[in-house]
Amino acid sequence: MNSIKKATKLVSLALESLNREMSTSPDPKLAGVPKVQKEAFKLKLQKMHDILVSGSLPEKNMRSLGLGRAIADSWPFDSKLGEEIVKAERAYIEIS
Repeated sequence: MNSIKKATKLVSLALESLNREMSTSPDPKLAGVPKVQKEAFKLKLQKMHDILVSGSLPEKNMRSLGLGRAIADSWPFDSKLGEEIVKAERAYIEIS
């Protein structure tokens, strides 16, 4: 699987998980994460997805959206959703 397809798949999975978190099955571990932050993450993941689908990637140094940093600073360390989002952002950043 090429890096764009891999990143697109990871971003889609992270978006699906975040949507579930925000609607049907919230994780009690993430109760302290503000809804506004989750909504902002959703918008950024959607932006990443749209860019990947369009094929018009920004320069590599312009791809970091700060999701991983925010998760590392304020989310529980054992958050599966946090891990999914970090993997998606990393895959997006590392596309060559």
